[in-house]
Amino acid sequence: MNPGLYLHIPFCEQRCYYCAFTVAVAPEHTFEPYIDRLIREIEISGFDLDPATVYFGGGTPSLVNAEMIGRILKTLRSVPSEVSIEVNPGTLSKSKVERYRDLRISRISLGAQSLEDEDLERAGRLHKSTAVFTDFHILRREGFTNINLDLIAGLPGQQLETWTRNLDRVLELRPEHISIYMLDQEERSAWARLPAGVPEESDFAAFYSLAETKLDAHGYAHYEISNWALPGRECAHNIGYWSGIPYRGFGVGAHSFDGARRFWNTSSLADYAATLDAGRLPIIEEEVLTPDIQLEEAFMLGLRQAAGIDARKIADRFALTYSPEWFARARQLEEAGWIRFNGSILQLTAKGRLAANSVIEELLWPTPASTAPHTP
Repeated sequence: MNPGLYLHIPFCEQRCYYCAFTVAVAPEHTFEPYIDRLIREIEISGFDLDPATVYFGGGTPSLVNAEMIGRILKTLRSVPSEVSIEVNPGTLSKSKVERYRDLRISRISLGAQSLEDEDLERAGRLHKSTAVFTDFHILRREGFTNINLDLIAGLPGQQLETWTRNLDRVLELRPEHISIYMLDQEERSAWARLPAGVPEESDFAAFYSLAETKLDAHGYAHYEISNWALPGRECAHNIGYWSGIPYRGFGVGAHSFDGARRFWNTSSLADYAATLDAGRLPIIEEEVLTPDIQLEEAFMLGLRQAAGIDARKIADRFALTYSPEWFARARQLEEAGWIRFNGSILQLTAKGRLAANSVIEELLWPTPASTAPHTP
């Protein structure tokens, strides 16, 4: 299968307090030289495949002139049916959206994060909630029928009542796709130490459970831990990540995976520029995936998806014989309501999704073939 293609546009008007991504608050005159170098990176790499999907992430790709986005797409051998671009509310216009449509961009990911102004202010977002509605309606009027809205649950000061209003307002818009992320502590963010007023763990569970209930009642399928979609509107690009399909990333800080190893670019804009100006790729490190790592990722990424994993197929792939102790551990998790397991297909339950990392660690500890005793 051909790889997905990720293109990183790092520019932002301001770094949000929770953000730990590779971003740059830089003047507009720096945009075009960066795009020139990103295109040069694609050329030097020799990438000439037909990408299965294309995803422009950031940063805020919608800050960049649509013509620059078009220049990148023109370097590709073909443009697939799913081309996504991340957009910040307040950065769209009718003419820009028209140009996106002409460029065959088919999927818009609108970074709302919240539809409550107090939430947005506390998170360091520049836009107001009205901008989400304005941009959403521009997209609809210009014919976009595949829109994702991002939300963050558990922002400082957020109460269940506030979160309920967020969900209700999103459902009024009825986007095709909704991504919901629990606020997390990221070492590289301004909130490396989370501020006062962050909800308790039990509050996060209530936020998440409420989202599951409301979105399910409105026809959204919960197909991955953080993602819901109307039928047929799942994000193919992200499914590729979770399914272990190779992907190629270009741009500062971008990661790639070729099926056997991961490699990634420098996160320094200065080094990125200097390396490409010298005619070299800006790759700074790689990781060869051992069978143990591949097995772990098959569990961790597969169980994030509602479809779960086929334990038998994984055993065949890795020449693995599950130990009796592993089956006993799986039965304990099933009896406790964390997983469903029919001897082949293994899935997290709604309860299991609330503690996904811990449940998956139990299934992997120390290895599925291990005879070491289970630890509660």
